[in-house]
Amino acid sequence: MVKNSYLCVASLLTLAACHTPPPRPWLRYELDGGTEWSSLGAGKFGGTIHGVSISIDVYNPDTRILVLVENTGNQSVKFRVGPEAGGSKGAMGEVLLREINGPAEGGPDMQSYVLMQPLTIDSGWRATFYLDRPLGRDLKLGQYFVLGTECESAAGDRVRHVLPLMGKMGGTVPAKPK
Repeated sequence: MVKNSYLCVASLLTLAACHTPPPRPWLRYELDGGTEWSSLGAGKFGGTIHGVSISIDVYNPDTRILVLVENTGNQSVKFRVGPEAGGSKGAMGEVLLREINGPAEGGPDMQSYVLMQPLTIDSGWRATFYLDRPLGRDLKLGQYFVLGTECESAAGDRVRHVLPLMGKMGGTVPAKPK
């Protein structure tokens, strides 16, 4: 009886090991130089410009670069994001506009986003940029570029910040919760 239980446990462990995917190396962007952005933790950078909260996440396993822009100020702003040079004229990702205090559903559909396309973000609205291919092509090891952001107030005041990034191997891709 005890022998059979040990065999059963060993079989279950072997079966579980066969169905667990192996860890995958994670090729991702990492900071590679100085930036005006504040560090918000591992792979996250951000700050506030013209009353607009901006965060950039380069360690998000769902997209290469996730940019979240929340306009809690009193006026609309124009926001642009993209590589300073070497970008593609095609779509580099998508952007989703939603009210900050509104429901998750509703609002305009997700739309394609191209290099440094000006996007007006009204007061009380959030723009989430999913930049899967910021250079218009897949990420390569050692690939370097400077991600530029520009926020323009209603009065025409522009503030630019840059984030120098390089494609590096950084551990393994985190498992997605089930």
